[in-house]
Amino acid sequence: EKEKKDMAERVIKAALLGFGTVGGGVYKVLKNAAGKRWFQSWGARVELKKILVRNIEKAAQKTDDPSLLTNNWKEIVDDPEIEIVIELIGGIEPARTYILEALEAGKNVVTANKDLIAADGHILLDTAAKNKKRFSP
Repeated sequence: EKEKKDMAERVIKAALLGFGTVGGGVYKVLKNAAGKRWFQSWGARVELKKILVRNIEKAAQKTDDPSLLTNNWKEIVDDPEIEIVIELIGGIEPARTYILEALEAGKNVVTANKDLIAADGHILLDTAAKNKKRFSP
């Protein structure tokens, strides 16, 4: 067990887009011990670096770390450390633009956005393939 601890653990930096009901739930999973163990079973630890929100003051009441919050998409898309973008905004725009820009910037994307997949799934999948990135609906 100690040997496992000594091995360098891969840290994957992630960003959440949206901090509503689903975003808040994902945030809790990433923060709690069970969620951390689940990711560690993949041989990595997912660390949340940024959460994109519309209203920082309102969102600050839902987190113990307000420094994670931003209302500036560029802070996420232009950050080379962030490897995964988890889109939980819903709707078509701005989610579509954010996902396409994230893929073009070399980030993997996870989304639960059924409306967007139905409307533009082929474009998103083609963009992911072109950039050799994962797009996981």
